[in-house]
Amino acid sequence: MKLILQITLGVFLGSSASSLLQDVWQQHKAELQKAENEKVLAEQEKIREEQGRLFGNILQQSRQLNPATALTPPGDFIPDDAQTEKSKP
Repeated sequence: MKLILQITLGVFLGSSASSLLQDVWQQHKAELQKAENEKVLAEQEKIREEQGRLFGNILQQSRQLNPATALTPPGDFIPDDAQTEKSKP
């Protein structure tokens, strides 16, 4: 009887330890994955900002080189909000 209790206790403790170890390992892997995802997102944001700055610089240079092609509204251009204000009583 004593041997059966020892075996039962050993199986219970072994199963509990295995389950706990598996949970800790999965949590550790999830934290590593989260850190990796944050790193990738930070790199993507950095690249996006750099491309935005580069695009802005190129646009500014093109306007300085040829002001005639700069985006300017035509003389008879009326913004939509100005039209709606005139139509109000």
